[in-house]
Amino acid sequence: MGGWREGIWYWSNLGISVDFLENGGTRELFCALKERLEGFEGWKEGKDVVTWQDNLSPTFSVASCYNFYENFCIPLGPNNKCDEAFGLLWKMDVPLKIKAFGWRLFLNKLTTKDLLVNRGISLSHDDLLCILYGSCMEDRNHFFFSCSVVKRIWREMAIWVGKKENREEGCLANFMEWHSYFEGNKVRHRKEGIVWLATTEG
Repeated sequence: MGGWREGIWYWSNLGISVDFLENGGTRELFCALKERLEGFEGWKEGKDVVTWQDNLSPTFSVASCYNFYENFCIPLGPNNKCDEAFGLLWKMDVPLKIKAFGWRLFLNKLTTKDLLVNRGISLSHDDLLCILYGSCMEDRNHFFFSCSVVKRIWREMAIWVGKKENREEGCLANFMEWHSYFEGNKVRHRKEGIVWLATTEG
């Protein structure tokens, strides 16, 4: 590529073979490129640094990277009321491992029995049934929200905090229902989903 000589950088053949340069017109293009490189002075001052151009600050952050890629997403219809659930979860004032549990639950990545089968683990029909009641196959929505045993737990939690019983049995919708209830009751900011996380994680 090139090298330093007495404090001055000299370009060589840039790794291009002589045989290739002998092809018609290639040498002229190469000489023009080399001339442009040698005429560029900015690189001789200071060391190279890496900067993150998509942020107001040159410092990289995960949030700025997420926003950068989110701009490429094409919405497939009107906004869903559950779209903000992930953002609300990560902003909650709870330990990181609890947020990680909620995030995996949102994405349906917990090891419920239906997912074990999808991953190639062989289970008998009886082993596929819900461990709490044994009447339906265990999946995320059944195990955490629609099982009759779990419904009693949610009912008791609702009575305890003065909320009506759950109307939503889908994971994200259920979270938003509880979050909206506590938000409407002036629960401290970033604490609105604690009861929901405690009930599902417990």
